[in-house]
Formats: sequence, structure tokens, C-alpha cells
Amino acid sequence: MGKFTFVPHTADVAVRVQAGSLKDLFATAAKALFAVLVAKKANGPAAGLAELKIEKTGDTLEDVLKAWLDELLFEFQGNGRMLHRIKSLSVGEDAVSACVLLCDFDRASYDFKDEIKAVTYHEMKIEKGRRGWQTMLIFDV
Repeated sequence: MGKFTFVPHTADVAVRVQAGSLKDLFATAAKALFAVLVAKKANGPAAGLAELKIEKTGDTLEDVLKAWLDELLFEFQGNGRMLHRIKSLSVGEDAVSACVLLCDFDRASYDFKDEIKAVTYHEMKIEKGRRGWQTMLIFDV
């Protein structure tokens, strides 16, 4: 699994994501999204587990990453469900295919941290370097 670090930003939340593979970059970006949204406060069984298949396409890797994160954000905001676990994930140059396990957002187990209005394209550029893949995410809060 990759890693993410919060980067100071004037108005929004900025996160630098790094991973050894493109697949791990997408998984770590999802983890970063939920790290902005919620904080775990108690251990317990996940409530209301549901499986969801996600298929998204785009013209660029950045389009695909944004579509992936937008879908997860919609599930949280629209359906009150958050990412519990990624069961499978496949990422190509113009598509992502995943099967995820979602759980109900439970205030007994999680605190709500920040509302994300949108995942933006601002400063988002997926790059492959000597140490793997990286990108910057800016969440409009």
C-alpha cells in the first residue's frame, strides 16, 4: 500500500499520494479521501456491509482517478456508505474497474471530520518516477 501526506493549502485540503504501482496509487487515494471525511473513534463490526462494482472510464489517468474518487464520494454523501475494503481493483490508462465493500457510516464508530464538496483537477497530475507513482489531490472543502 502506498502512503499519503497532507500538504498545507490556503483554502482546501491538499494531499500528496505516493505508491509503488498505479493500482496502489488509486487505493491509497481512496484511503486519503476517507481520511479527510471521517476519523475512527471506536472499534466494532462494520454495519450494513454492501458490495459495489465500480466501472469508470476517462480520456486520461487523471480523469479516471477523479471519476473513481467521485464515485466513492457520492456513495458517502448520497447513500451514507463509506469504503470498508477494496476487494479487487484494476487500473488501466483509460479505465478503472473495482469491486468494493462499503459499510454504513456509523456515528458510534466514526466522527465526521470535513465535508468535501468536490474532488478537483487542480494540481492533479499522475506521474511515474523512479520510486513509483505519485499525484497531488486537492479536495474542495
